[in-house]
Amino acid sequence: MDKSITLSFRTEAAFAEATTLLAKFKGQNRSNYIEQAIREKNERTMAERIAFLSGALAAQSLASSEEQDDTLGDGLV
Repeated sequence: MDKSITLSFRTEAAFAEATTLLAKFKGQNRSNYIEQAIREKNERTMAERIAFLSGALAAQSLASSEEQDDTLGDGLV
């Protein structure tokens, strides 16, 4: 099991109270609720990054393919 550490941040009381109530509604304690929310945010961020990199790679691949297609007509076989 990974070593546990404590993360701490400041927030407005109203946000903390709402978070506590929502955690209780979901049957979780506040710490687990916040941890789950951060994990989900991290997953979305990674998915966005992967999509961006995939699009960049596809554009590079298309450009390379078009460049190779252009050389077919230069008389070299």
